[in-house]
Amino acid sequence: MNGLEAYTTYLAVRNHFKTKSYDYFKYNGKIKVNENSFRTRRDHYQFEKIARIYKRDDFVKYLVANFITEDEYILGMSQGRAMVAHKKWQKSIESFSYQFKEDIKTLKEYDSNFNIHFDCKMDGVVHPMAFKLYLRDRVHINTLVAINQLLDFTKVWEYYSGEDKMIKDFIFLLDKYTPFLYSYINIDKTKSKQIILETFNE
Repeated sequence: MNGLEAYTTYLAVRNHFKTKSYDYFKYNGKIKVNENSFRTRRDHYQFEKIARIYKRDDFVKYLVANFITEDEYILGMSQGRAMVAHKKWQKSIESFSYQFKEDIKTLKEYDSNFNIHFDCKMDGVVHPMAFKLYLRDRVHINTLVAINQLLDFTKVWEYYSGEDKMIKDFIFLLDKYTPFLYSYINIDKTKSKQIILETFNE
């Protein structure tokens, strides 16, 4: 990978997470880039540096790890912070099964009724409990992706969220992140469901 390829990869992943129209998987990570425009960018040397550090597939993971935190600490002085986010995310991928079980236990600690965590129709409920726990870093986004594949709760959240920007932004993020997560790990729906049932029926 060279600097231009690193820049192109960055734009492809960024557009996937930041726009509705671009789908990284539909277009296979391809996007039109003007090489002359790239060469005149002040930060083009940063992409040359990144190209020497990462292979393309690893750089995509690095980008995904940072875009799901809704931060873009990728270049310049903030690159160290981005690397920390990447390592933390990589660990979450490697320990998904353990993290999922722990997160389901966390949900039960807050309420023994599993469905309550995803309910946004009760009087006085602004944000569902599962979303609040995510914001507090008590439940990982990977866990919510897996649960959403079982419940499709984001459709309900979207219907009842009205103009709540926080919920809408999270639903968008979850939708954009899901295909990346499933491309990196095999999430067994049957096993996920079994863990939830066993934990909440204890």
